[in-house]
Amino acid sequence: MSGISDKTTERLRALKEDYLKSLPNRYNQLKKAAVKLIEGDSGKDIITDFRMQVHKIAGSAATFSLDILTEEAKILEEKIDEIIQNGKAPDEASSKFIISSLKKIRSICSDPAKFISVPEDVVISDLSAIEEKKVVFVLGENDLISKDLSEQLGYFGYTVQVINCFSSLKEHIKQARNELLIMNSNMIENKPMTAAAVKKIKEDADRQLSIIFFSDKDNFNIRHECVKSGGDDFFTIPLDVSRLIDRVDNLTNDENTNPYHVLIVDDDPEQVSYYALVLQQAGMITSVASDPKKVLDILSESKPDLILMDMYMPDCDGPDLAAIIRQQEAFLSIPIVFLSFESNKEIQFEAISHGGDDFLTKPIKPDFLISSVTSKAERNRTLRYFMERDSLTGLLNHVKLKEALFNEVLRAERTEAELCFAMIDIDHFKQVNDVHGHMTGDRVLKSLSRLLQDRLRRTDIIGRYGGEEFAVILLNTDLENAEIIMNKIRESFAQIRHVSSEGDFYVTFSCGIACYPHIKSASDINSAADQALYKAKEIGRNRIINASELSET
Repeated sequence: MSGISDKTTERLRALKEDYLKSLPNRYNQLKKAAVKLIEGDSGKDIITDFRMQVHKIAGSAATFSLDILTEEAKILEEKIDEIIQNGKAPDEASSKFIISSLKKIRSICSDPAKFISVPEDVVISDLSAIEEKKVVFVLGENDLISKDLSEQLGYFGYTVQVINCFSSLKEHIKQARNELLIMNSNMIENKPMTAAAVKKIKEDADRQLSIIFFSDKDNFNIRHECVKSGGDDFFTIPLDVSRLIDRVDNLTNDENTNPYHVLIVDDDPEQVSYYALVLQQAGMITSVASDPKKVLDILSESKPDLILMDMYMPDCDGPDLAAIIRQQEAFLSIPIVFLSFESNKEIQFEAISHGGDDFLTKPIKPDFLISSVTSKAERNRTLRYFMERDSLTGLLNHVKLKEALFNEVLRAERTEAELCFAMIDIDHFKQVNDVHGHMTGDRVLKSLSRLLQDRLRRTDIIGRYGGEEFAVILLNTDLENAEIIMNKIRESFAQIRHVSSEGDFYVTFSCGIACYPHIKSASDINSAADQALYKAKEIGRNRIINASELSET
């Protein structure tokens, strides 16, 4: 469980139920605004109101873990932004797009409970970790480049705002929470006042503002002028989208990683509450085990970054429990820190010899506790990352992915949940390497891994299966929704432009999906997804086949 109180938990659950009940009414309001817009009322207030309602649905759905509704609303919002930028009433194609999108939203709002794909206890734990999408501003006179940048960055989860007028740049920057500006260097070339104004905007920004310049020319003078104007990087046209995304990710990367998760093992509720509160205020997630017999189950479920353990507990004391934990290969690397009033150094050393990593003596100052826990949790997470991750993409490696599938199938069996396993293979990847080179091929692999990480939930599990193959474990997700999710990712990936010295090119992938409980064991699910993937490639590639289709043919 999370460190949130029962009262808060119940309040959040009640809020969620009220929200789900309100969705039909929210949809009706959305539909009324859409009808006004489509029937020709093109007033600014009408389209602004429509966009606001769509935006609110996208945001509220994300808060209450209706990911599919969020995705549909985001797509509709992007279309509305296009209409606003054009400055005209929606044409026939745009109207059809809006109607189609509303039908999808209506189907979700009419029965939202079946689309919730995250268990309620996970939703509660994750409320504090909801992130705001990063905003990238594009300032440039070339509308084609600006539009292309918007599309390409959008595939990777960035909200792009195109600014056509330099005079309004400062106001846009002031309103932003995440700040990155991409602009054409011709706006400052031989324009010292404009260049100075750009630098001033960067210096005066409330948050750190990063600037990337692009240009159709490349020489020392232009690069020097961009640096003096506050530029952090420089790209030449045609833009290498993979490299640009890497740099954008780097410049917009908040130092805040996922919060550390600490398991507190102690039978004293007052002590537990105090130390849990200290760690929570430092931004950590805490779980509590008052019964040592339940610790292994909790470890299997939550995989904490560190265990904070009392020395003396009924039935099983701390050192014995540490020894039991260390007998489990999966938990060998998790740091165990004893926290006790015990001041005898020999006893402390004895406890550490049973599998502990450190010994903290009560009472302990909050700052010291936070510092000690943070340093050990950070080191453990770093070591675990290198042990479990593919070096190129940062995704789980083959061994850890299969291990995760095995564990998640067991969990789904216990909780009577659904689970889908999707295997992905990049189409004609050998040709990419042969024609464009292995470095370009690596960038294609990284772009797919980044797209998967952006489009999937934090609770989903993503791995590199090997070579050009990837795999995804979609938790608490049925086959229908799994196909919807993976198809959207497939369609987006096919539209990402890759650049090499041999010219621009596009890549697609094929996908096979198998699900629990339709298939019972992890190995059979893996095999079925692999067969479905093979079938998808056999009948034409760039498509998704689910394993149930194989049994029907």
